[in-house]
Amino acid sequence: MKQQTSRLTVRSVRRETHIKLAILRRYTRLTFGSIIDDAVEALWEAYIEDGHEIVDDTSG
Repeated sequence: MKQQTSRLTVRSVRRETHIKLAILRRYTRLTFGSIIDDAVEALWEAYIEDGHEIVDDTSG
C-alpha cells in the first residue's frame, strides 16, 4: 500500500520542542515526518478519550 504524503513547512516552534524533536529522531531513527505522525495520532486519541467529538475527514 502506497502512503500519500505531503510536504509541510513549520514557521515557528519553541526551541525546546525543536531540540526534543531532534533528540527523538536520533534516538528512534524515525524521520521527522514519522515522529510528527505519531505525535498527532497520540494527541488525536487523547482528545477523543477526553470526550471531544472530532470529525475525521481523512477517510476520503
